[in-house]
Amino acid sequence: MDIKNYLARIGITQELKNNLDDLTHLQQNHVTQVPFENLDILKSIPLSFDPNYLYEKIAIRQRGGVCYELNGFFHVLLRELNFDVSMRAATVNLNGSWFKEGTHLTNIVLLNGEEYLVDVGFGGNTPSIPIPLTGEKIFAVNAYYRVKPYAEEQRTWVLEKKEDADWIMLYKFSEEEKVLDDFKSVCDFTQYSEQSTFNKTPVIMKVTDKGRITLHDHSLTIVEGLKKTKHTFGPEQTINIYKELFDLEI
Repeated sequence: MDIKNYLARIGITQELKNNLDDLTHLQQNHVTQVPFENLDILKSIPLSFDPNYLYEKIAIRQRGGVCYELNGFFHVLLRELNFDVSMRAATVNLNGSWFKEGTHLTNIVLLNGEEYLVDVGFGGNTPSIPIPLTGEKIFAVNAYYRVKPYAEEQRTWVLEKKEDADWIMLYKFSEEEKVLDDFKSVCDFTQYSEQSTFNKTPVIMKVTDKGRITLHDHSLTIVEGLKKTKHTFGPEQTINIYKELFDLEI
C-alpha cells in the first residue's frame, strides 16, 4: 500500500514519529474521517481480510467498514509506522449482558513500557484517543473513558465509558494476542448469522469533533457535547445523508 496516500485519506500529511502524540493524532483523524458502516454486508459483498483489498476499499474508494476491516487495517498501518501493536479479541456488553464471545477486534499499542487501547472500529462509542490500561480517566471529545482490570475474570480488562454519573461497560478483552485469521469465524457470524445485529439494517457511525453521528435504518442521532437530537428520514434522503454526513458515495 501507499502509506502516504492512506494517511492523506485521514488528513495527515506530516511525517509521523513513534510517540504518544502522533499515535493520538492518527487515531483522532481515523475515527473522524473513516466511519463504521455495514453497507457491504447488506449488499451480500463478503468481507475481506486482504490488506490490499482493505487499502483499496478505505483509501481509494473512501469507504468505511466494520471492526475487522477498520481495526484490522489500522493494525497493518501501525506496524508499517513501526508501532509495537498487537490484536485482541473483545466481547461486547450489549444491553447489560455479554454478547457472543470475542466478536470485536481491537488493538493494543506498547509505548515506553505502557500499554494503550487504540480502537478505531467501535462506532459512535469509539474512544478518539489512546486509553492506557491503568484505570486512569481519559476525556475524549465529550465523555470520559477508562480501561481497568475486570474483577470477575483473570487477565482481563474492561473498557468503560462514563454516562451521567455511571460507568458503563462497553467491552472486555483478555491479554491473549490474536492475529487477523483468528477472527474468521466471528466475522462470518457478523455477516451471516441470524443473531448478528449488523446484517439487518444500515448502521453507520462516526465520531466528530463535538460528539458522534449515528445512522440506524432510517433514524439519525446527532450528539454534540451534552445535546442530543434524533429524527427520522425517508428513503429518498438516504443517498444525500450518506454523502453529506458520512462522506460516503454509495
